[in-house]
Amino acid sequence: MRGKTVSGNRVLRLLVSAAVAVAVVGLTAGCGPKAAASAVASGTPSASASAGAGCQQVGTVNFDKTKFVLHAGLAFGAFHHFIYAPFKAGSFTSGAKGRTSALVKAGLAGLFTAHEMSVAKTDAESSPTLCKLVAPFDQASSAIGGLVSKIKNGSASSSDLDKLNGQVNTLQSSAAADGDAAPDQIPSATQLATGS
Repeated sequence: MRGKTVSGNRVLRLLVSAAVAVAVVGLTAGCGPKAAASAVASGTPSASASAGAGCQQVGTVNFDKTKFVLHAGLAFGAFHHFIYAPFKAGSFTSGAKGRTSALVKAGLAGLFTAHEMSVAKTDAESSPTLCKLVAPFDQASSAIGGLVSKIKNGSASSSDLDKLNGQVNTLQSSAAADGDAAPDQIPSATQLATGS
């Protein structure tokens, strides 16, 4: 029996690690190759990491606020509905009914969330109203990166996921404060499976 628990925990760690790693790559890819290359060449942080630098790409996306609300709402909904709520309900623990299904959905939701947050960040960078949200997106990305390390060594806890949830909620409330509320939108099974 103990062998199954260890194996189940290993599978859980691998699935979550993969989803979180993809999320980190997806969130940091929003800066674009030019910004990353110039940051590496100059030895300084990228433009999106500097205060107010997220507003340098204003006007690059058509209907930026509308697209932000759509993509951010889908990202927030996928995270809350398929990752955070099942984790809090104990659906990922060994022996839980529907655990495999919950893990698969959480893995897909992690990939989906990373993609949608990356697109929403690009939309925010284009809006003069929302460009200040780039910093909270970067903070959420850092929180995900820290969670990856903890998942890999098996030390991730409920408080770690609560911290990440706090970052996501900060993004959501900041958008609402700017007049562009992005309420949770739960993606369909097809959206999760295709990633868009």
